[in-house]
Amino acid sequence: MPRAVVLQFQITPSPRFAVLLLLLHMIAAAAVYATAIPWMAKLAMFALILLSLSYYLVRDVLLLIRNSWREISLDRRQVSVVKQDGGVFEGHIVDKSFVSPYFVVLCIKREGHYFPVSRVIFPDGTIAGVFRELCVHLKFA
Repeated sequence: MPRAVVLQFQITPSPRFAVLLLLLHMIAAAAVYATAIPWMAKLAMFALILLSLSYYLVRDVLLLIRNSWREISLDRRQVSVVKQDGGVFEGHIVDKSFVSPYFVVLCIKREGHYFPVSRVIFPDGTIAGVFRELCVHLKFA
């Protein structure tokens, strides 16, 4: 018997998330700069911070790599995620998921995997009314 989809929505690039990622990585770089460690170690840490920023911008903001989430379908506690490469995985919403009016951290335990996967979803990363429906669904699911 096919399940009834309660909520299905597309993920789109989020400028708010991009600004937040940039700001947080700049704070991390400033903290590294303020420490009293050798310059070679600082340069290595700056390179790692830059790689981290690049990866998360490409994966979660620009949605360009295979692991980027393109579409999410929710059914009670079940979730189906379509990735950028067309692959689909299913799982359950984990209780660690966080809901606020500003963003949602959606944690999903995939079938056959031990560790959950998480993504941050901002209101400007979805269609206007869908974010509110997502928040309500996750609060009461």
